Amino acid sequence: MSAVYSSKNWKQQWRLFRLSQDWPAIVGTEIGRLTSPAFFRQDALWIFVQDSAWMQHMQFIKLDLLKRLNKVLEEQPVTDIRWLLPPEILAKPKRQVSEPLPISPQEEQTFRAMTESVANQECREALHRLWQTLADHSK
Repeated sequence: MSAVYSSKNWKQQWRLFRLSQDWPAIVGTEIGRLTSPAFFRQDALWIFVQDSAWMQHMQFIKLDLLKRLNKVLEEQPVTDIRWLLPPEILAKPKRQVSEPLPISPQEEQTFRAMTESVANQECREALHRLWQTLADHSK
């Protein structure tokens, strides 16, 4: 594979592929679970980070990560590490909220009859509100 990548001038991609394969072993399992190498830009490695809180944490351990990475990338060491949030591949569809359909009096009466055995009035009312919410969303 190395020869193929070299012949196509894909050295940076090969370098990134090799780094991705050993990522958890290089950076540790916890950091490896929350991050992934994104791309090289000149001598800097850009790393996808799960969220901005982890991005801030990564800044504190940047020097240690540079040392670990450069042990693996000794032929072409990186001089800097940059962080970015991963792009959203698919935009989350906006949920359409429609007006709830009315519950028939018979349905409500049937449910109230089922909950009559609950001694605590507050619990009965809470069950009724929960049932109404579920009924509204299932229609």
